Amino acid sequence: MSARVSRLRRFQSEEHAEEQEEIACPLCGGTRSTPVMVTRDLLFAKPGHYTLVACAQCELRFVNPRPTPPSLGPHYPADYFGYSLHEDEPPLLQPFLRSIARGISLRRLKYLEAGVGRIQPGAKLLDVGCGVNRFLHSVRDQRGVEGLGLDFKPEIVSYVKDKLQMPIMQGSLGSVPLEDGRFDIVTMLEYLEHEPDPLAVLDEARRITRQGGHLALELPYLGLVSRIFGPNWWNYDIPRHLIFFTPKTLERVLARAGFELLHVEKFTLPLYIGMSVLQALGLRHWRKHRELYPVLSVVTGLPFLPFQALLPEFMFCVARAV
Repeated sequence: MSARVSRLRRFQSEEHAEEQEEIACPLCGGTRSTPVMVTRDLLFAKPGHYTLVACAQCELRFVNPRPTPPSLGPHYPADYFGYSLHEDEPPLLQPFLRSIARGISLRRLKYLEAGVGRIQPGAKLLDVGCGVNRFLHSVRDQRGVEGLGLDFKPEIVSYVKDKLQMPIMQGSLGSVPLEDGRFDIVTMLEYLEHEPDPLAVLDEARRITRQGGHLALELPYLGLVSRIFGPNWWNYDIPRHLIFFTPKTLERVLARAGFELLHVEKFTLPLYIGMSVLQALGLRHWRKHRELYPVLSVVTGLPFLPFQALLPEFMFCVARAV
């Protein structure tokens, strides 16, 4: 997978205690941008400030400068919630968390099939950045389709193989051998915003997707909630989230990779806004309060429940390989 992002310079940041890089716009290659906001790592309280900028040419928003790819690893510690196992959580919370996870997976399946039709037996499906494979587990239960997971974390790959007995490969797109046109559907659910070089990833996704096949993406949505909370919006999650698309900029980057954007569904998760409320109130650093966050986010999110349809924080996007 060839790099598509132009890296202008690398340097050692004393403030962050990590190597960083300044880049050109990952979409259009422009080198002029304007600052949007300055924020910190609110999840794990790592040192240093990060700047979100908007490209002056195409309006794509991205973190610049940012950690180099090797420096990103420490920002994904073992207790990062994308890799959390329900059995490791407090016993009283486990049924609640399992119910939420199941609901998320079924909602994803609903949005996916709204764009591609009902998934048929024998469909070839790849989930990139699958984590603990909850989505593919639901697809297997609901449609009888055994999809393939892909994740770079060796502990997670072992868990999916040994505990769940489901197929998975370790690595990332471009680092594992996958045949041209192998898959009918490729999914990237809360994944592309983490990628330093999204266009290169989408190019690789197009290579392994058959013509007429589909790509599904779930991404943060820069709407009213992001403007209200600013740096305290939970879904910014900088520096793990590096790039933020709008439907317009997403359509452009997909077209460059050989995909046609078909459908965008904007949505939120019930009570999700409560986590941003907590951060705005000063209860930050999820690691320090991980047992309180689920309960308190429900309490602080309840007043917004009647209005959640008006407050989308994600977009589910389906594109066709052309």
